[in-house]
Amino acid sequence: MTLERLSHRTVELDALGDVRLEEVLGEGGRSVVYRGDWQGRPVAVKVFKRHGVEKHARKRDDPIARFEYERNLAFFQAPGLAGFVAEPLGFSAGPELQALIQEFLDGELYYFYHARRGGDIPPALFQGVEKMVRLAHAASLFDLDLHAMNVMVVEENGEAVPKLFDFNLVPWSERRSNPWVWLMIKAGIRKPGRRDRRMLRDFHDFSKRVPILLRYFDSEGHPRGHPRSPA
Repeated sequence: MTLERLSHRTVELDALGDVRLEEVLGEGGRSVVYRGDWQGRPVAVKVFKRHGVEKHARKRDDPIARFEYERNLAFFQAPGLAGFVAEPLGFSAGPELQALIQEFLDGELYYFYHARRGGDIPPALFQGVEKMVRLAHAASLFDLDLHAMNVMVVEENGEAVPKLFDFNLVPWSERRSNPWVWLMIKAGIRKPGRRDRRMLRDFHDFSKRVPILLRYFDSEGHPRGHPRSPA
C-alpha cells in the first residue's frame, strides 16, 4: 500500500496496536506525517518512505524509526528541553512499515509563520530557538538539523513557542560517510556544535534549506497532492 493511500485508514503498528491515520500534515524527503488517533489521543504519525529507510540503513544498523525515537527521547529528557521538543510516544519498525508516533503539535511551521507576518515576529520566538541550541549542547546533543521547516511555532499561554519535531539526521560525530569531519570531531580539532551554530546564524536565510522542502507545500503551508479534511 502506498503512503498516499494511508489517509483515513486504521493501520496496525506492531506492539503499538491500531492507529487511525487522518489527513496528511506534512511531507519531507524521508517521510509523510499524518494527524492520527492513538489510544484516544490526537498524535502525529511519521511514516517513513522506503528510500528514507534504505538511506538510513546505509549509515547505521538500527532501523530509522528506532533511531529517531531514541534521539527524540534524548532531546525531550534533556534538562530544560521538554518545552521546546515534540514528545515522543512510540515507534514501530516492522518489515513493511516503519513509523514514529509523537505528540500532536497544533501550530504552524516557522517558515510560514514568519512569511505570513512579513518577518514581524516576536523577538522571544527566535530567542527560544537560540535557547534550544544552548540547552541541547549543554546536554551534549548536536546536529539538530535546525531550519525553519523543522521547527513548529505553537501558541502557549499567549506566547509563540518554537518546537523541534524532526530528529532523523545522524550526527556528524556518528557518521563515517565523511571520514575527515568524523576524525576531526573525534580528535577535538572540530567542535561538535559548529554546524548548529552556523545553521543558527543562517536560520533566517531561507534560500539555504527551505526551497527543497517547499515543493511539498502550497503557498499557505498546506501539503501538496493531499486532499484537505473538511473544515
